[in-house]
Amino acid sequence: MSLPVAILAGGLSTRLGPLTKAIPKALIDVAGKPFIARQLDYVRQQGISRVVLCLGHLGEQVRAFVGDGSAFGLEVSYSWDGRLLMGTGGALKRALPLLGKHFFVLYGDSYLLVDLGTVERGFVESGKPALMTV
Repeated sequence: MSLPVAILAGGLSTRLGPLTKAIPKALIDVAGKPFIARQLDYVRQQGISRVVLCLGHLGEQVRAFVGDGSAFGLEVSYSWDGRLLMGTGGALKRALPLLGKHFFVLYGDSYLLVDLGTVERGFVESGKPALMTV
């Protein structure tokens, strides 16, 4: 698969309360494994080779865990929100130089079991500028 994936994982995670005061949501343990590890394993299994993690709040912890992505069989780069969180649109705008014209977007707290190859083919065949799955 040729499209990279942007994973939005920079929010404050306020709904998880005390769980995310010292650890970012992406590193919360889910059945013995940090959630971001589950997401990265999933996208690799889908044939993705390049991921851009859009980080903000406590993002250095995510970077320390993921590194360059080689442990997950991926090439991982990082886009940073900075001191003022930019929200979904702002985070993607900042990541555009790392992503290129076409890319997938996944939320860092969602696990969507979908065949990304089918989605990519549908997008390319549609000729449209964007495609959203729900």
